[in-house]
Amino acid sequence: MSIKFIKEDSFYDIYSLKLKKVMRSGDIPTSDELTGIELRLSKVLIKDNGTIKIPPFPGLAQMYLLIIVISDLENPIQNLDLKGFAKVDDGEELPVDRTIFYWKKDDQKQKNPSQIHAFVSIVKSKESLREVGEILKQVKGDKDYSDLITNIKSLIISTTPVGQIADTLFNLSSIVGKYLGKVKDKPLLTWVQSYTDINGDLDTLGKIVKERENDKAALTMTFIIRDKERRKSF
Repeated sequence: MSIKFIKEDSFYDIYSLKLKKVMRSGDIPTSDELTGIELRLSKVLIKDNGTIKIPPFPGLAQMYLLIIVISDLENPIQNLDLKGFAKVDDGEELPVDRTIFYWKKDDQKQKNPSQIHAFVSIVKSKESLREVGEILKQVKGDKDYSDLITNIKSLIISTTPVGQIADTLFNLSSIVGKYLGKVKDKPLLTWVQSYTDINGDLDTLGKIVKERENDKAALTMTFIIRDKERRKSF
């Protein structure tokens, strides 16, 4: 039986998910003046890997890190990535300080993103790690995946409540879960974070750092926004 990613067991952006519609109003600033957006997964810490240490066995674990980022740009799937980490100890920080979404305005006619939704989950494997490239190849060849991509594209450009988009992210992650092999039935930590113009997330220049953690793991995301007056190369 494959792992199930469940919203009720996860961290997610409560405010954005409660919005009735994704829409603009005349009194809400748009993202038209933006020249650059970057979302980084800045930290992944495994606090408790769930493996008991019984000498002489060190109690190490195998972990998968699943990342999905969608937006209302032309290609809705901005990032679908899976990383494997072997021999992970308690208190170990995974080497993943990296960009998971990047957008830079090179043309005044270029469409700006008004929604960015990130899904990050840490999953413990109960067997040797599989080749992640092969897993992603199987996922992208899955009919349910193809159907879901079509659905995501229509959802994200409509006035669909953001909560439905989050549900779709969980459905997409469950398709990946079918190909992970023998893993724990629940992730160590799952986090869905939405950034939308209607919520004002695209109005604050500079860096916005957000953190989520439980007794098993901790995650940090850094959201970086620049406008035309502060345009710099990332």
